[in-house]
Amino acid sequence: MEANGYVAALDIGTSEIKLVVGELLGGTLNILAEGCAPSAGVKRGAVVDIDKTVQAIKQAVEHAETSLGDQIQSVYVAIEGEHIQIAPCHGIASVKREDQEITDEDVMEVINSAQVMRLPDEMSVIDVIPSSFTVDQQTGVVDPRGMLGYRLEMHGKMVTGSKTILHSIRRSIERAGLRLEGFILGNLALGMSAASVDEIDLGIGLVDVGHEKTTVSVFYRGDLVYSYILPVGGDHMTRDLVYKLNCKYQDAKVAKEEYGLALEEMADETEGFSYTNINGEVAFEPQSEISYVLEARIEEMFTLMLNKVQKVGVPTLNGGYLLCGGAAALPGIQELATRIMGQKTRLYQPSSIGVRHPKYATAVGVLKYVLMSDHHVSKSQLEKPEVRYESLNNKQEATDTHVGENEYETDQESKKGFSRFMEKLFGV
Repeated sequence: MEANGYVAALDIGTSEIKLVVGELLGGTLNILAEGCAPSAGVKRGAVVDIDKTVQAIKQAVEHAETSLGDQIQSVYVAIEGEHIQIAPCHGIASVKREDQEITDEDVMEVINSAQVMRLPDEMSVIDVIPSSFTVDQQTGVVDPRGMLGYRLEMHGKMVTGSKTILHSIRRSIERAGLRLEGFILGNLALGMSAASVDEIDLGIGLVDVGHEKTTVSVFYRGDLVYSYILPVGGDHMTRDLVYKLNCKYQDAKVAKEEYGLALEEMADETEGFSYTNINGEVAFEPQSEISYVLEARIEEMFTLMLNKVQKVGVPTLNGGYLLCGGAAALPGIQELATRIMGQKTRLYQPSSIGVRHPKYATAVGVLKYVLMSDHHVSKSQLEKPEVRYESLNNKQEATDTHVGENEYETDQESKKGFSRFMEKLFGV
């Protein structure tokens, strides 16, 4: 946090780097500035070119500083990706004060004690997220500070990540002239800020459609219980159009952003995209054909996600689904998702002026999470299901779960989903 009270949150994405600066006024989030820059050095949440990433971060910071009228010195960073693992943890500590009143120091000590566990050499602890505390024999304590006791226990989750990936992100931020305040689990912060308390309790699915990946996170009984990464995103939609239109990537991107719809039935037969194909010939593609290609890819993506969510073990997501992310801005995607998921689906975009676009959802979520909650004392309730973090490309289970069975999508299932997509798109 800056000396003047505002906080900066950074979302390092594959296509863009987003920076949002804000403060808390009377319990309400006030966005002061935002910055955005094209990203060329990031691949699916991992920095692959530090120099290019540093330049992109600097551009985003300069943009935000122009609006802010002040220098940004430190940032919180949203972290997610296939390297992230979440496991249950437990810490125990004795209360130190003579009068036995529990203080911030005691809470920090019990959190630190939970980190004393064996980890693979290539993994590093990112954060510990408390779910509940126990003071002597009193269980289910949300915030133990100010209470009297001799023994303090904490049950929560430990977030770990690849040392190599975390080091590259940290080095990029430092070389950009910023101080890293901490990593925040992106989908957790986004869910806690975008969904209501009732939705998180009754069950809601958060779908973050990014450039190269889509993350679905399931919240139930007030907690994150499941997270899954599908390596398909907006970039795949664009590349589908590259092959269909036989054009350059940039032309396909323009076709998607200006004429693309997630539902072919919404297309206007009189609208279309004029372009020069790869052979130098002038061509025209109707909006209906562009939308047909996009609908096929999005339908495949949502169908695969639905199959995974149905195996989690949560009875019913009464809160429905929440869409966010840059690629979720495609018109008609909300209606298509509702049709496939069979439940209410709504599009989330921050309400503050300047960031009213789904692509800013994660950065605003981190900002809100930091400002509106004590970062070290969660408001979660007792006896929640443990979370597991799964990636399509990484079949290793992060931890056991009390929600459903430990089932993972096989390569054969992936091929079937892809085959259905190819059959619809190309008739093969």
